Amino acid sequence: MKKVIAFIILLSLAVLFWFAFAIWTGLYSVYSVPPTPGDPDGSTLIVAREEGEPMFDSPQYKPPPRKIEKSGGIGFGSEYHARRPIDKRTIVELPYIDWAYQKSLEPAQEETPAN
Repeated sequence: MKKVIAFIILLSLAVLFWFAFAIWTGLYSVYSVPPTPGDPDGSTLIVAREEGEPMFDSPQYKPPPRKIEKSGGIGFGSEYHARRPIDKRTIVELPYIDWAYQKSLEPAQEETPAN
């Protein structure tokens, strides 16, 4: 019985480490949906992170303005790609976590275009 409990604890720690590592490296993002009249509990989702998406995101997140650099010639900029819907990218659904939602509301810094 002790071996089973030890295995479960070890497996839980490995999964927790993986999620922390994936969020830290940018594989996953934390998406917080605050409580509303339609959903009084709210939720926090761990989702697969898309390009340009912040680590902490929410429906009220305002992206920073893009810095536009003018050049004298023809430029090849990156195209805007539509993001996949949140429900298609959800890895884990957790109860609402207020600090993650508050973190998503912090003002973001100005983006610079990729060269």
